[in-house]
Amino acid sequence: MRNQRIAAGLRRIGIVVALIMGLPVLYGLSTWAFLGQAPPAKVYLFLVAGLGAYVLATSLGCIIVGFTGEDEP
Repeated sequence: MRNQRIAAGLRRIGIVVALIMGLPVLYGLSTWAFLGQAPPAKVYLFLVAGLGAYVLATSLGCIIVGFTGEDEP
């Protein structure tokens, strides 16, 4: 049972990391498609930091529940 909770928590962390890595790529592709040029490299750093903080803050509760297993009856 404990291994399942750990696997669920790691899976949720993996989803958060995938979102953090995927959104800057989508932003860069959309600016390249609509504006015809790529934004400066610093934009990606700030975007990753901001998105990472937001996604971590909003999913922290789910990650904690995944590790503690409080959602079980």
